[in-house]
Amino acid sequence: MRAFSSDRRLRYSWQICSLAAILLWGAINLYLAEMLSRHVSFDLPSSSAMADGKGGGGATMTMSKTTTKTETESERHPQIAMDDAADDASPVSEERRSRMAYTFDRDLAEAALVEHGRDAIFQPLRAYVEGRLNDTVPGTIDRGNLDEKRPKVEVGRPAKFYVPLPLRVGSPDDLRMFEYGHRLKSCHDVPAKLPVDRGFGKYVARNVNNRDTFSSGKLDVWEEAREGCPVNADPFLPWIHDMFPNKDGSVIHLIAQNKRRCNSGKQHWEDIHALEPQVTIMQPVSVRRISDSTARKLAPKLWTSDNKTDGTNIRYLLAPHEEADHDAKFTRFICRFRAMDYSRSPPELIVVGESLSTYPYNHEFVNYRKDIGDLSMLTPKGKDNAMFWQSQQRFDCPVPENGDLRSAIASGQSVLSDGTPNIYLDVIPIRTAPRYGKSMSYFTPDMAGETLEEVYDTFGWGDLMTTNIIHDGDDPIRRGGTDNATRRMKNGFDPLLFWGRKHVIPEIEASGRWENLPVCNHPGVGYKVGKVLPANGTEKAVAENSKPHKLIACLWASASFTTRGNAQAVSDTASRLVEWIEFHLLVGFDHIYVYDNTGAHTDKMSLESTLFPRFMDTEVTRIDWPSQVCNNNIPAHENTGERSSQYAAENSCRARYGPYTEWMATFDTDEYMIPMGRYNSMRDVVDDAREAGIQILTFMSTRAVPIHSFMEPFHDHKECGDKSDPGCLSLRNGSLFAEAYNCDFEKPPKPDWSERAKKQLYLSSYVFAHYVHYATVTAGLLQTKDEANLNDNDWYRSFHESKMIDKRTDEVNQAVMLHSKSVVPEYTTEWKERCKEGYVPTHGKKCRVGFPWPQNNERGPKTATTDGFGYNCFTNEKLNEFWIPKLRDAMKKRIHGLQ
Repeated sequence: MRAFSSDRRLRYSWQICSLAAILLWGAINLYLAEMLSRHVSFDLPSSSAMADGKGGGGATMTMSKTTTKTETESERHPQIAMDDAADDASPVSEERRSRMAYTFDRDLAEAALVEHGRDAIFQPLRAYVEGRLNDTVPGTIDRGNLDEKRPKVEVGRPAKFYVPLPLRVGSPDDLRMFEYGHRLKSCHDVPAKLPVDRGFGKYVARNVNNRDTFSSGKLDVWEEAREGCPVNADPFLPWIHDMFPNKDGSVIHLIAQNKRRCNSGKQHWEDIHALEPQVTIMQPVSVRRISDSTARKLAPKLWTSDNKTDGTNIRYLLAPHEEADHDAKFTRFICRFRAMDYSRSPPELIVVGESLSTYPYNHEFVNYRKDIGDLSMLTPKGKDNAMFWQSQQRFDCPVPENGDLRSAIASGQSVLSDGTPNIYLDVIPIRTAPRYGKSMSYFTPDMAGETLEEVYDTFGWGDLMTTNIIHDGDDPIRRGGTDNATRRMKNGFDPLLFWGRKHVIPEIEASGRWENLPVCNHPGVGYKVGKVLPANGTEKAVAENSKPHKLIACLWASASFTTRGNAQAVSDTASRLVEWIEFHLLVGFDHIYVYDNTGAHTDKMSLESTLFPRFMDTEVTRIDWPSQVCNNNIPAHENTGERSSQYAAENSCRARYGPYTEWMATFDTDEYMIPMGRYNSMRDVVDDAREAGIQILTFMSTRAVPIHSFMEPFHDHKECGDKSDPGCLSLRNGSLFAEAYNCDFEKPPKPDWSERAKKQLYLSSYVFAHYVHYATVTAGLLQTKDEANLNDNDWYRSFHESKMIDKRTDEVNQAVMLHSKSVVPEYTTEWKERCKEGYVPTHGKKCRVGFPWPQNNERGPKTATTDGFGYNCFTNEKLNEFWIPKLRDAMKKRIHGLQ
């Protein structure tokens, strides 16, 4: 009997131990699943995070139309924490667990390509267009005085806002889909065939004297979306010109332009107004992850999917900074990554993670520090083009840490042998109303202090958040005081007032979006370096000695083109380009990146044959860049707009190649950087500049003209006489541009007014954005108030770059720029009269032919040639005596090397 009882006790003890082991094993698995989900982007938020709102808490003030009440944290949404905790405790399905760790086998992928063909793998790029946001009261906008050209005068008043922001209750059936797989067919087509515009020969809207508009019906927004670009149909979609990963595959960089800037004329006002979201998406929002069940409870009117197949359970809620997730305080887009699953036959596209976009810099913060007075990122009048730092947009999509995902991107293995991508990115905008003026800036206290400084109410918008709102639905909630542990702003934009507590972002399938943007190779593929960018993708943290280049140049060029206003046709680019590249390689530039815009003007040629095989791949890279300039009017035109293609090329070059060089610049082929004095290399110039603490070298710009002795008679133009009596001059064949145009109207040092067309060399680690002539975003401007205090630096709301950091070059002893803009023959008409000594020029009738002062001495006894032509320009003696002979020799050696 005792033996039986002992045996039974042993058996019971074993069962209890087994049960305990099973429970422990289950707990460990749940813990491991939770830890794994934290490393992929479709994880569930923890219950504690949802309960405390990521640091939120304390008292807030809730405003009704007649009363004010204090709302505690426990009163906000007590059910959210319980619901989400229950969701987090739910078991993870085997199917979902198997999908968590993404694996990629290149051999398997190539085999599938052979077996099933490209069409079974390639996913065509699509745009899903969503209707307009119901954020403002129709008919309440004051458009201002459209005849007043000054951008900050009589700008109008924004429409009244509905608060809180109404939900977007549309379904997938309400979206219109446009597909671009017929033009972008592989990674070989990026960036050239991204749907930026219709392409050569298909343009409908002119870019000079353009008066047709979408609002008038003369342009069809749906036809434009189908044949060209969907941004006018859905302006929350970024106007993407380029995209690429960083070197370690942790971030996808997206390069966009602000399409609202394409026009500024009053006849385009309706279109400009419709494109306001192009500025809105440059303003960050803050969100918080919630579970799908919580989203349904908070916003039951939203469309929901009853057949989720991607295994995700994440939704997003607009929330103030203090309650937002740590990676979601300054975001604007949901980034969904999908990839081909080759474990199935045929391969299937599966979701491999989601992330939230980041900005390389805060556009709103840049705007806040740009002017001593009030400044708005947009105005109802729409004449905002003077704020050129808002031309270029950049944002990043972090790549989830999921199995082989990042390594496949970083290695370039995810792009198959025929250019077919395996990984795709969907970009889903989070849609809100725009913010106007500095008083509506949305910052955290570390950026500009706990209180935004008061500025003079230039626009009369001081009451936008009080009297310019219409309460819609629930009583509005306002942010309370700061009697809690989390620092938050005491003024500025009030997210609870404008968004409320229940604004859930619709599911992706019900949202307008870019879908299947191809993830291709990073620009660093091919560099023989072992070091990589840091995992967080932050350019500031890159060690300079890890960069393969010291000095590079970016060029936006075309084999032929027309100048602003179609004033003149230029076709000498090919010969100019060869000479320009040879010269700048000679003076110390490591590499030249040529953005070839020829495809915007013709489909018969490109610069490919001009560049190669003359130059080596280690010297020159060509980027096919056929997008059209959306507005080519002259600056004085009533509808002055944006040379979008040029500015996007500069934006792309800075983002693509800036991480691989110390110094860089963007020039035109008529601009020569010439080392002067004791310097025989621009590399030595920038080394000494950096040693002196200079981050930006500024080159003043004045116009040079061709020297008469390098020209010959020309008659083949209606304004140039005839063969018997040529009335014009043209450059003699075989002349070097740098030599023939070595005749500047201004003697160094150049006058202050020449700064308006300046060009700059800059440290890529200091300048985050550059716009033709200006460093628009720098590390100095981006320094926050807390960072300044930490470093014992002064900090002022209005930022001005130090002249010790942005330094004008010494044009005699350091370096100078020769601006040799082409003088076409018809510009020399009547040169025999206009160039005579004593001629008084009138507007448009100046001498465009150079007669150099002897020995550069304008004070000498002679003032004119023996033929009576007045001396009018100065030559660069070092260019003539030192650089031109070297240039001729280098070009001859290059030709001999090709033979």
